[in-house]
Parts: sequence; structure tokens; C-alpha cells
Amino acid sequence: MTIKMAKPRADDIAEAIRKRICLDVQDGQGMLLEGVLAEEFGVSRTPVRQALQRLTYEGLIEVRAGVGSVISAMEPSQRDMHFLVHGELLGLVARLPDAPVPTEIQRRLDMICAQVISGRSTDIESQYSLFTEFNALLSRLIPDPAIADAHLISGWRIVRWLLADMQTGQGKPLEVSLDRFWTTWRTEGSGRASLFREASNRFLAKGA
Repeated sequence: MTIKMAKPRADDIAEAIRKRICLDVQDGQGMLLEGVLAEEFGVSRTPVRQALQRLTYEGLIEVRAGVGSVISAMEPSQRDMHFLVHGELLGLVARLPDAPVPTEIQRRLDMICAQVISGRSTDIESQYSLFTEFNALLSRLIPDPAIADAHLISGWRIVRWLLADMQTGQGKPLEVSLDRFWTTWRTEGSGRASLFREASNRFLAKGA
């Protein structure tokens, strides 16, 4: 009996390309060709096109007339603005009516912070995975869908900056941020407001 492997869906393709972009410290504005990607993932161009549309919406790639899909450049002049925007989004959630953080999410946040702080996951791919989950967990706690989506999208710009810092030897921003975040939040309490307020402080400090 032959078992057929399921082909990657658009979401899986988007995640694979997203990871490549975030881990590319060279920040090359590489081309993303539908035909090449379709052959790589063993799918038609339709799911590839859908994946590229999602990444365009997230600001990770841009479509240029007569050229095609190109990886968006990271402009140093916009770095502080990106951190400030992300921090303000987190601060906005902190000002919404408070609510308890579900035990499942609180436990996972504790595990992520403890794992990063301990230094057990220092390779760049592990750091990418941890921050991706951290960002997704926070988005799950945001009651307004529009703000949740904006936060998730903004987070991809932040992770690119953080990983670039790590790979170019400019400190270990993820460890430092989560160390302070984890210590302060667990001291203040376990509500959503304190969680987002502390996360906001960490990113606003980077954009100051």
C-alpha cells in the first residue's frame, strides 16, 4: 500500500518562506518566483500565490511592477519606529479591560521565558521558533481581531531585527528582553493587563 504524503498547504508554504526571510541576516532583496517555489514544494502555483499574498500583507515581501515578489528590505532608519509601533500596540491592549491569562498560555509563556533565559536554545533557529510562539501566544490574548492581527504582523518586523542583532553580534536582545519581562510580570501578577504593559515597556525601551 502506497502512502501519499500530503502536499504543503498555502499556510505551510508561507511559514517556510517567512522563516527564511527572518533568518536572512544579509537582508538581500531576493526574488521569490512562483514557478520555482511551486516546483520546490511540489504544488501548483495557486497555493504559492496565496502564500505570497499573505507575506505581502505582512510586509515581509513587496510586489514590484514588472519584477515580481521581492523580499522587503530592513531600513535602519525605520528600526526605532518599528519597535515603537509594536510597543504601542502592546500598550493599547494593556489599557483594555483586564482579564486573567488562561493557565495553558501562562504555563507556556513561563516555559518559553525560562528556556530562553537559561541559554539552552541559543541557536538562531531555536530563537526564531521561541519568539514566533511568544508572539502568537500574545496575539491569542488580544480580544479585538483587528488589533490581534496588527500585533502579529508587527511582530514579524521585530523578530527580523532581533535575529539580525544576534547574528551580527550586537548583543542578545531576546534573552535580555524576556529576562526582564518574565521577572517583572511574574512579580506584578498574572493578568493580561500587566502582561501586555510589561511587554510594551520592553519594546518601547528599544524604540526610544
